[in-house]
Amino acid sequence: MKHKNMLLLAILVLTLTCGGCGQQARKEPPVMVPPTLTDDPIPKKEDTFPTVGTDENPSDADRLFESSDLQGDVTDFSEDGCTLSPTIEIGDNIAYQAEPGYEDTFVSVLYHSDCVFQIAYVNHQTATVTYEPAAVEDVKKQTSLILRGEYDEKDVFHASRVYIYRSEGM
Repeated sequence: MKHKNMLLLAILVLTLTCGGCGQQARKEPPVMVPPTLTDDPIPKKEDTFPTVGTDENPSDADRLFESSDLQGDVTDFSEDGCTLSPTIEIGDNIAYQAEPGYEDTFVSVLYHSDCVFQIAYVNHQTATVTYEPAAVEDVKKQTSLILRGEYDEKDVFHASRVYIYRSEGM
């Protein structure tokens, strides 16, 4: 009987100990509201935009990524900006994104009044890019963006060109 009680106690202790080894509670992502821009309203879809093969719209996928100033996934959005979880690059052409909810760094993005929005279709087999006009309304949560612009003194990124990244040919 004594051995049976000891065995039962050992199983109980082991069960309670292993119960804490399960999944850890997910931490809530910080709530960030992008600052508002007081300039002119954001332009809507454009009928014309620079032709493919120019500096604004490179036809080569590598040139598009190299010419960007910021890349990442949208975590929150509004009509005048968004919050981005940036893509982190390590080594030669290796990039990764944080799992949703576990992002450590966010970047507040504001759109310039003359910001150009386009969908960039990147074909991974041919390494070419084609473009389609887009609008601020096309930017949603978890949208992958390639941005051009610059940071201000408060580390807010002011986008002059927003490419909504879409992958093809995989």
